[in-house]
Amino acid sequence: MVSPVTTVPGAITVVTGTLLWVAACRPPRKVAFTGAWFAFALFLPYFLLTPFIRSDPARLPHGWSHSLEVPWSVFARGVSGMLISLGTVTTLGLSELREGLLRLPIPRVVTAVLLQILHQTATLVDETEQVVAAMAVRGTSNGCRTAWRVLSSLPQVWLPRVLRRAESVAAVMELRGYSDAELRPLGRVPLRLSDGVALFLTLSLLGLAVALRWGGRP
Repeated sequence: MVSPVTTVPGAITVVTGTLLWVAACRPPRKVAFTGAWFAFALFLPYFLLTPFIRSDPARLPHGWSHSLEVPWSVFARGVSGMLISLGTVTTLGLSELREGLLRLPIPRVVTAVLLQILHQTATLVDETEQVVAAMAVRGTSNGCRTAWRVLSSLPQVWLPRVLRRAESVAAVMELRGYSDAELRPLGRVPLRLSDGVALFLTLSLLGLAVALRWGGRP
């Protein structure tokens, strides 16, 4: 986010840093490719706005190149931010994520709700896959009319199961005292050599981005 993507050194820094970070995190290939396709589909349409971006009259000879700077900045920062965030999340287990959230300056209620959402997401996805598989076995996946009937009937099948799951989770949380007890860290994980190397490289990359921003044109 700090590196100026409208310059060649800044763009190389962003691309190189993103690729190195994803390679270090080693997310599952399917997750990485799906996240990349989603990021491209989300941010590529910004380039359609290029003809409507007016350039500075003083830069008229390079009007198109300067008009591309805005969508390119949004695209580069958006895609790199999504890939880096996705790679980081895939390295965390639920227990590690819990410890990290508890050390952030956010309300404990938000942490508890977020953790429960993450806990139940896998269950809801599994239930959705079961519903889709059952409908496919019954021959409801062929034809536009049938597909529309399936789509219109999903609230009658999937939504009640989601509501029952939410009510069950709320009852269990209340029974276990989530409304009274405060979440506390379970322990502290000591830093390893690899963690120190990662921190050093990350700070070095941040320093390079700041230097490029400070020494580049405004």
